[in-house]
Amino acid sequence: MNKTIGISKRDVYQYPSKNYNFRPSKAYPEYPFEEAKISPEENETYEMVRDAFFLQGLDKENYGSNNWNPLGQYVSPGNKVVIKPNMVMDFNPTGDGTDCLYTHPSVVAAVVDYVVIALRGRGEIIVGDAPMQECNFEKLIEDSGYKQLIEYYRNEFENSKIEISLKDFRGYTSRFINGVHYGDENANTARGILVELGENSAFSNYSVEQLERLRINSYDPSILKTHHNSSKHEYLVNGDILSADVIINMPKPKTHRKAGVTIALKNLVGINVRKEYLPHHLNGSSRDGGDEYNNANVFKSIKSRLQDDINIAEHQKKFKKAKLLIFLRKVMTSFIRFSADQSWDGSWYGNETISKTIGDLNSIIFFCDKKGKLRDEKQRNYFIVADMIVSGENEGPIEPTRKEAGLIAVGEDPVCFDEVIATIMGFDIKKIPTLCQMRQNQRKMMITECDSQAIIVSNYSNWNNKKINELSREELMGFIPAVGWRNHIEMNDR
Repeated sequence: MNKTIGISKRDVYQYPSKNYNFRPSKAYPEYPFEEAKISPEENETYEMVRDAFFLQGLDKENYGSNNWNPLGQYVSPGNKVVIKPNMVMDFNPTGDGTDCLYTHPSVVAAVVDYVVIALRGRGEIIVGDAPMQECNFEKLIEDSGYKQLIEYYRNEFENSKIEISLKDFRGYTSRFINGVHYGDENANTARGILVELGENSAFSNYSVEQLERLRINSYDPSILKTHHNSSKHEYLVNGDILSADVIINMPKPKTHRKAGVTIALKNLVGINVRKEYLPHHLNGSSRDGGDEYNNANVFKSIKSRLQDDINIAEHQKKFKKAKLLIFLRKVMTSFIRFSADQSWDGSWYGNETISKTIGDLNSIIFFCDKKGKLRDEKQRNYFIVADMIVSGENEGPIEPTRKEAGLIAVGEDPVCFDEVIATIMGFDIKKIPTLCQMRQNQRKMMITECDSQAIIVSNYSNWNNKKINELSREELMGFIPAVGWRNHIEMNDR
């Protein structure tokens, strides 16, 4: 894979409105629609995506002509292309808005236009994600402009052989009312394909005791154990993902409570139809073999047991019991807030479980065929376009505060990509478990080469033609990490 990371940087910290369907404000030579569809509103987002493609050297010999086809080396006529934004949640509790929360549809719009060019009049485009179970997907796509954007394309494609759709990849959703999840098994009809990794899973060397302690917040732990145990390690991956010829991963890089950062690798958690297949932490403190929290604490231990009981009660639809347990959990939380160590529920730098889940899902993307069977060769084309015009810091992924970064970044290799972006954010990649694990032992399915190093190509001279070890601390962006990662993950003087 190409190891260059193209980064377009500008003093642009806002997105165009949805009033003009996120159309470009200039009639570029390669633009696939009528010039009459050009927006009267300035759209620097579109231009930054275009610039990032150019910086990456995509189809450079045709740049500036109507034949420019930057995604043509990934997308061919007749392909099925899945565009995977980060659509984690429909609202931000911090009050800092959604620009720092999910991938903005204006960035997706620019990418779709270049996919259209590459398809040459025939193929399928799917824009989709599996956000959190309580996310109101209809509200998200309505408020953001995703729904309007897809309707625009459907009208444009009416007389062509290109199909486009917007999909919720979840097989289970819930309503979150007064702290209780009211689940609906039949809300979605997302199709999942069972993928059994077996000994190829990062969890394959776990002991029986460790497997018993696997947890994910808000889900019945007994269900998780049926998918990860001594005889199997399986995931339920969306069928459209596996049947795709091309995956375009479109993360919203920001800080993350459990993983430290969420960039390209972490964004693939949203390919799973059911979250109960996704281990997030090991129950208990680091001192007794867990990674849910650091220091042993009786209140944390009680809170953890209460969380299990809440998840079971909600799954069994015993909502009165769940409400009582939630009250008791709040009491325990109030005691924890007086302790020096504020980490719990896997939200701290010692959590290595979520990193293994991330690694498994990335292996699936690259090496599983359309039927969910592992193969020796990579199975589909893959490309990354990251939206960092506005990014998120502090308590990401669902409670971030706004971080104005002014970046669009593109690349091919997700490990190299995440190393570059995490470094630019101001973090030490040697202290991010996901990146460490992707480098250690190279797993059984190599996503990147052992000695791979990225080269940044950028219009920002301080980064251009540099490797990450050549960047000084003064050239980095100084993101504030989540509380459980603070004073640990930040870059020291170089």
